[in-house]
Amino acid sequence: MADLLVHVGIAYPAVRALRDGRLRSLLYLGLCLPDLLYKGMLYGLGAATWLCEPTHSPLGLLPFCYLGAMLFERDWRARAFGAFWAGSLAHLVVDAGKDYLGSGALLWGFPFTMRAWEAGLYAPEETVLFMPFALAIILITELVAGRRSTSSGARPAPSSGRSC
Repeated sequence: MADLLVHVGIAYPAVRALRDGRLRSLLYLGLCLPDLLYKGMLYGLGAATWLCEPTHSPLGLLPFCYLGAMLFERDWRARAFGAFWAGSLAHLVVDAGKDYLGSGALLWGFPFTMRAWEAGLYAPEETVLFMPFALAIILITELVAGRRSTSSGARPAPSSGRSC
């Protein structure tokens, strides 16, 4: 759970800037997609690890993003695919910093090579330490967005005059 919060928190300001809430939601889902696929296949379906690893590669994610986009009406499919894939690629960039003790985590060259790569900046279990920073990014972004909407003249909806 900490890892997904960190993925969303890091991209939150950029995604929050989009006006289309539907597109924002798909980008957030794309940010979580590689881990949801990997863990769903590994633990939910009991698949072998080598079968799950392509979910952490740009080309390995393409079919999943395509299938996800097919759930939308025809005129939204291209946007849905782009949002899923962009979010997934952002996920991979964040994961690239992890240290898997030299075994690598990302298959950047899949299907041409199964050679994995890692930057080795932090251990995967240390993502729990990033949770407060991810939450701070989200909260600060919301505070700034809230101030902008009130300073731009946006007014709250009028009340009906009745109280509960």
